[in-house]
Amino acid sequence: MVRRTTLACLLLAAVMLVGCKAASRPDVRPLPGAEPTSTSSNENIAVETTPGGKPETLADAILRPDGSPKAAPTAARSLTLETYDGGFFTVKKPTGWKIYTAGAYGTFGFLLQDPANPARQVLYLGEVSPFYQSQKQKDIDLNYMRTTRWVVGWRDMPVVSPLTPAEFFTRFEQIAKSKIGTGYMPKLPRFSGFRVLAQQAVSSPLTIGTTSLVTGYFVQGGVPCEGQFLATVAPYMPFMNGPGGGTGIAGHVVAITAPVSEFVGLQDDLAACVDSFHMSDAYVQAGIAQSKENFKGVMKAGQTLREASAIITDGWNARNKTLDIIAQKRSDATLGHERVYDPSTGEVYQVENGFIDKYEANRSAYDNTGLRALPSDDYSLWTATPSDGSGIH
Repeated sequence: MVRRTTLACLLLAAVMLVGCKAASRPDVRPLPGAEPTSTSSNENIAVETTPGGKPETLADAILRPDGSPKAAPTAARSLTLETYDGGFFTVKKPTGWKIYTAGAYGTFGFLLQDPANPARQVLYLGEVSPFYQSQKQKDIDLNYMRTTRWVVGWRDMPVVSPLTPAEFFTRFEQIAKSKIGTGYMPKLPRFSGFRVLAQQAVSSPLTIGTTSLVTGYFVQGGVPCEGQFLATVAPYMPFMNGPGGGTGIAGHVVAITAPVSEFVGLQDDLAACVDSFHMSDAYVQAGIAQSKENFKGVMKAGQTLREASAIITDGWNARNKTLDIIAQKRSDATLGHERVYDPSTGEVYQVENGFIDKYEANRSAYDNTGLRALPSDDYSLWTATPSDGSGIH
């Protein structure tokens, strides 16, 4: 069982990430030209969420109006997993995928990514910090820089307010673009245009702050994506009405993502990658010794991600499946598509936006006069892989 940790453990780990020591004054250096040292569009659709990330009733999502079950989605895609040995850690990764690592001990992180489709990925970050808890604090730091000509090392980090995991992931693109983010891991995904589909409070081996599992939608390289995101967030330095305070920290950050059209089929394999991660006992003990016991809680929490995997899997299995439909609709809106289907065959077609209006206005002119718009709540149709409808005449 993972030992309970304290805020001090997280603070020490966060300090390693930004290469500075926590103190009463900010991490600053003289100008000119000094830069902080770094360590190793969306569619206009209203966001729809469910309280606590759980459905009021799954029957609404999986049953037809007459009470009969809806058909299951198309056959699940699968990945072939192989063990990757990183010396002090092992993890199962899909064959052909790249692995990128950064940090050390409690700040260690890795990214598994498909080079052929980077939207398919698994991310783990031990800690991310510091970021701002308020715009007021950021303004204080920027004013301090202007008046003293010293540099606050995290000046380009975003404001995460309210301090919640959902808001942390919403602002993650700014974190990934920051000097700290790009210096830590240049390949750090940005989760551009992140939208929260659902969120629920969950337990965590880091027993401070707030922990949530978030189902989210974003766009990567023009590809609409869906994912499961887990993090604990907590205050770092308190607001002191002066420079260097009012910051936050995120720990035990995990994300699994894939294109919207694939995520339902790949989720289990992506979660299995998370579940397989393990740090060697020798490495964990070295981290504990180096930090004079202050690091023990963080190191133990990150030694295995089995608990994080279980949270992600349980949350996915308990989700309101209407969220899968919402993600597909967002994908269509982003790409400028809509869908129709043939009731006689059940086949779904992807067509250009506006096709349905033109078709309904002159249905008799088409070879197939029986096409229909997808019912808004038909899970089997919305999760079916659509055929190319460009040939419909």
